[in-house]
Amino acid sequence: MPKRNDHILFLLTTAPWWVSIIFSAVVYVVLAFLAPAWLENGSAIGEGLAQTSVTLAPIFGVIFLIPAALSLLRRRHPKKQ
Repeated sequence: MPKRNDHILFLLTTAPWWVSIIFSAVVYVVLAFLAPAWLENGSAIGEGLAQTSVTLAPIFGVIFLIPAALSLLRRRHPKKQ
């Protein structure tokens, strides 16, 4: 039996393109706004994690936009069987 690839980027590539855009926006909002609010509890570790999540939010937002482009290309140019 072949091994099933359940990687999130692969799943987003096979989903409609707009699913990846919504997922990317949710990831960005969580990392840029919600995670810092949850992590800023007065400890040095929490403050560092909060600053890091704000820094990484655009990077992860763009990473999750890549499957949208691939999904759109896949829908426009289906494989001929």
